[in-house]
Amino acid sequence: MKRLKAEFFARGTLMGASFALMAAVSPNRAEDDGGVGAAEAAKVGEAGAVAEVGGRGNDGGGEVRFVSWNLRNFVRVGGPLPADGMRGKPREEVSAVVEVLAAMRPDVLGICEVGSEEDLERLQEMLAEEGVELPHREWVGGADTTRHLALLSRYPVVSRASQTGMFYQLDGARFPVQRGMLDVTVAVRPGWQLRCCGVHLKSRRDTPEADEGLMRRNEAHLVRKAVDAILTETPEVNLLVYGDFNDTRDAPALRAIRGFRQGGGYLTEIPCADDRGERWTYHYPEDDAYTRIDFLLASAGLVPEVVERACAVEAHPAWRLASDHRPLLAVIRGEERVKRKGKRGDGDGSR
Repeated sequence: MKRLKAEFFARGTLMGASFALMAAVSPNRAEDDGGVGAAEAAKVGEAGAVAEVGGRGNDGGGEVRFVSWNLRNFVRVGGPLPADGMRGKPREEVSAVVEVLAAMRPDVLGICEVGSEEDLERLQEMLAEEGVELPHREWVGGADTTRHLALLSRYPVVSRASQTGMFYQLDGARFPVQRGMLDVTVAVRPGWQLRCCGVHLKSRRDTPEADEGLMRRNEAHLVRKAVDAILTETPEVNLLVYGDFNDTRDAPALRAIRGFRQGGGYLTEIPCADDRGERWTYHYPEDDAYTRIDFLLASAGLVPEVVERACAVEAHPAWRLASDHRPLLAVIRGEERVKRKGKRGDGDGSR
């Protein structure tokens, strides 16, 4: 691993208060005024990919380990400071990221704040050096040209519907969803797939253009609109919505994304805690405050497959050097279970 890291680092630099929602959404690139539901998944050889997975098996005895983590500016890895002044991820932080993930051994890794596609490839290669093989990937460009959403997977990606052309109107101005929404489906085995939707909502930092809370709430409504389109098309889908929501559980943004319990499309929070029972995921160093702003949300179709006792907030000693967020782990049975009848969520009955 030391040899590979040294090679990476030697490469240098690589490349008021009302909100009217207007969704103009496209699959990852060009803008499309057809709305959130207009993007259709692009099939990429599903039959052959599923056959490949079916023959390979799963080291976890049929369970899928999904890790969600904000890596805190995993950009310009090992390179010199760029002209814009944005520092690259220090090599000791990069090493800590790899150390934590090597210990967690994810089958699917959903990440926030990765830089270029080259940065993602570097992470992929360093993990492989540690025995964590995640050969399939998705990288989502967006209005934020520095920090991106990405996903690495042991299993092949059989459908891609990531969106970056998402916009909303706020106080007469038009704003983009800065990081878009990652949306891929991975084939775990024949007959069982997992749809993964990653988000990174507007930060809590003040901005002169508009109220940051309302911006985040608008982004959340667009995410929920996309979720509704998915659940309308495939109500029993194994859907996992994950990421850095930059808000707490009962905030309007989270309530909007979870949805209405009575409507059948409620997203249930997967309970995660560390070995001391603590559930916080983020440390604000300025205020020395600890809070929970990272979440894993499961559709009604996925809930029966979640192994709650094995889900966790990772407390590896190196997390604090690696990032200001702690990673979340969801353990999922990669097989269909009996679907629940009647109540399809355990929330508070409101958005």
